[in-house]
Amino acid sequence: MQETRVLVETRGTTGEETTSYWFDLPIDVAEFEEKLGVGAESQDYRITEKVLPFADEVGEDTTIEKLNDLYHTFESLPLDLQEDYGELTCYFTSLDELHQHRHDVIHYSWCKNMADVARYLLDNDPAFSAIEERLTRYFDYEAYGQYLDDNGNFIETDHGIYELS
Repeated sequence: MQETRVLVETRGTTGEETTSYWFDLPIDVAEFEEKLGVGAESQDYRITEKVLPFADEVGEDTTIEKLNDLYHTFESLPLDLQEDYGELTCYFTSLDELHQHRHDVIHYSWCKNMADVARYLLDNDPAFSAIEERLTRYFDYEAYGQYLDDNGNFIETDHGIYELS
């Protein structure tokens, strides 16, 4: 599980001392208000540091409610998508978009290259499995894998290959 925490600092007026505290997500509103002395719905605080996989989604003025929503959205992603979140965000505009399309993403976790994906897809294709084994050994999985890569939307990661539908 990835670390998810933020440093929140109060916005003091001129001459007033600021208070800051690290909070693990999700943030308990009562604890937040007790430790910082400001309301979670006020604009009297700012996020100054963050250790989050979805850090690009969080700005200095992000509310605690929005921060908790982002955390719950991230946590509801399948574990493999959480693990490769950084690489997948290159293909999705936001965490919410990835979450909306999470069921459209196919993860071939055991595949290290496109030839492995080709082999898997053909092994599970009834038309191909009807061909005698003595003929299938002559099939060019690398070429078919290249064809899939050229005509599909695949992402290679350290944890396998993803297909975006």
